Amino acid sequence: MTLLKPQPEVQARQLLWDPDSRRFLGELSDLGGSFGRVYDDSIDEGLTLVSRYPGTKDIVFVVGHVERDRERDILWWDLVPADLAQRKSTTFTVRIFND
Repeated sequence: MTLLKPQPEVQARQLLWDPDSRRFLGELSDLGGSFGRVYDDSIDEGLTLVSRYPGTKDIVFVVGHVERDRERDILWWDLVPADLAQRKSTTFTVRIFND
């Protein structure tokens, strides 16, 4: 299993930071309307978060949870680091709302 660098590449400054939940927040339409493939051998989807700080690594995030309403429409996606080592050391997540 190879970790890809999915599109969209999202600049951290494009998202809102919520310090209480330690989560970046955004809307799918602001990111181009879709997620990209995360692994070469599966259909898992996500995005690449590009740090606002020079010299720090980009982080690939994968959809970890999909929240739906009673009609089964998607409300939001919660994304976690795709790399398991980064998942243990990263102290924040990403939530993308379906606008």
